[in-house]
Amino acid sequence: MFIIVVGGGKIGYYLVQSLVHAAHEVVVIEKNTAKVERIMADSGAVAIAGDGCDSGILEQAGAGRADVLVADTGDDEDNLIICQVAKLRFHVPHTIARVNNPKNEMIFRRLGIDATVSSTDLVLSVIEQEVAHKGIMPIISFRKNGMEIVETVLSRRSPIAGKSLSEVQFPNQCKIIAVLRGDELLVPDGQTKLEAQDLVFSLIKPSCMAAIEQLLVGEASRS
Repeated sequence: MFIIVVGGGKIGYYLVQSLVHAAHEVVVIEKNTAKVERIMADSGAVAIAGDGCDSGILEQAGAGRADVLVADTGDDEDNLIICQVAKLRFHVPHTIARVNNPKNEMIFRRLGIDATVSSTDLVLSVIEQEVAHKGIMPIISFRKNGMEIVETVLSRRSPIAGKSLSEVQFPNQCKIIAVLRGDELLVPDGQTKLEAQDLVFSLIKPSCMAAIEQLLVGEASRS
């Protein structure tokens, strides 16, 4: 893919390194000329000194053919403008904005930004995974419909270990969509019997987290 990254700070610098390593075509836009030179020297990516809010700079970077644009400056207003110009003028299919203030995230979504990344949300997500729901690991959140996919490794003490899915009464808005057993990926039906050490993938509403945790993990496994 062809990806434009606006912002060459610490996050942008390491993002570009990873993207180049994954064989993507990357162009970086950064105001600081010293950072531009460092990025080109360390990653080999093309880097342009300039303001990503400027449509002329975006055009110079090749926004007209970009698959993805990432706005990763330290200013939320700039990130919003960059993504909107990329969307409305250059028709970039996917725009991703760094949100420094979580309160601005809803505004970004309402104004058509495809995805937002908040460092605050990432930290909270880690805390939730490690503390709030031991044994249940969120993987993907679908913001538009409020669903998420979570994974669970069944222990021998799991209430549903040894049972077929037809024997289990799942909470509303919760469904097991896949089971990884060793190297075999199963698409389960009512006759699928769950076993200890199965890696179970469930599609759930976050409001069902406590109920699905009790069903898959059980009270005995909680600290």
